[in-house]
Amino acid sequence: MRKTVCLVESPRTGAGQDAARSLANWGYRTVILVDRPEKLDQFLLDDYREIGTSIVGCDTSSAAAIVEAASGIAGDGLAGVTSVYEYFVAVAAEAAEALNLPGPVPAAVHRCRSKAGIRSAGDSVPGLNPRYELVHDVSGALSAAEKMGYPVVVKPVGLTGSVFVRRCDDAAEVTRISEHILGTASYLGVAMDPTVVVEEYLAGPEYSVEAFDGRGLGITAKTSGPLPYFVELAHQFPATLEPGVADLVVETAERGLRAVGLDWGPAHVEVKFADREQRIPRLIEVNPRVGGDRVPELVRLATGIDLTARHMAAVVGRPRPEPAAAAAPAAAIRFVAMPDTGKLASIDGIEDARCGAGVTEVHIKNQIGDVYRSHGSNRDRIAHVIATGPNAEDALKNATSAADELRFGWESIEGDAEYV
Repeated sequence: MRKTVCLVESPRTGAGQDAARSLANWGYRTVILVDRPEKLDQFLLDDYREIGTSIVGCDTSSAAAIVEAASGIAGDGLAGVTSVYEYFVAVAAEAAEALNLPGPVPAAVHRCRSKAGIRSAGDSVPGLNPRYELVHDVSGALSAAEKMGYPVVVKPVGLTGSVFVRRCDDAAEVTRISEHILGTASYLGVAMDPTVVVEEYLAGPEYSVEAFDGRGLGITAKTSGPLPYFVELAHQFPATLEPGVADLVVETAERGLRAVGLDWGPAHVEVKFADREQRIPRLIEVNPRVGGDRVPELVRLATGIDLTARHMAAVVGRPRPEPAAAAAPAAAIRFVAMPDTGKLASIDGIEDARCGAGVTEVHIKNQIGDVYRSHGSNRDRIAHVIATGPNAEDALKNATSAADELRFGWESIEGDAEYV
């Protein structure tokens, strides 16, 4: 009997497909448990069909329902239960523990899934957290901002992808975004915790540390779009840093992992400097999964280390796969942003983009006919290009040049963007 691995839900980043391909290469059957299969993007359905992965409906908000579905699908042939989707890593960890299957400690994953949990854990490590307050009403948010001094950053505690994360320069902005967070019951089917995080604004650059089993493996540089939003528009791996700065970033990330108690499997840890001189690092968040935005593919191209395959090997108890030969010294991804509003009428330049120097991947997330209203998060991106180069800067130039070849025609629609 073929062994089966159940993945809980699927992000739009490609991580689910990469996981399914690795498992298929090892002879495993993969099933994606999805609460609403009819809501999956067509490109995901197409990719999983090509890989030979099944989609099965399940109440993915419940560990008990996942246990029941996975056991019913695979019986004694169940080899693993996990998730590569931020919103479902905790419930998948609970299901794996209930089934006596490998996985991270659920309590550590729950801690990571809440910005309140991360900050509370980080309080035990001097100098790890930025200044922050957790509040439950607008007056509390305004009081926290006044104490810290403007600008501040206001966030929900349980979302990802920079959703509803804003830099606020005055009381009016704090009021507006806090009211929106506190007044939103759910997002993409995920219940919202009625808590707001108010943090000091850190003016320095931001990086992520790609880690496994509690140890940093490399650093990714991040480029975000215009403030007050934090939409990520590019990543480069490995980041070009002075050795002392790189050590500070990795040490901060590993201190964060120890603080939350995450020492099994992949993690994507965000670190930002309070100063442009890069001397005062602070922990932003710990994500108990491989990085999104195709960051694992950048790592694979530049080092030969396949983080997703490592994760799946840990899930099924296989030996860690050996690194392959690196494709190039560095890799980068460049995203193409949506307009504020529009109906997608045409897509051109894909082949021109694919012919660009060092290009390894061109992906369009939307289809002609799609209607979109931007709202200031990482979902406001229609396409990406990945390219390699002799260094991180040249890799990003190659990816940007190829992305510039993509052309999208948009028709006007009625209504405003959904910016908060």
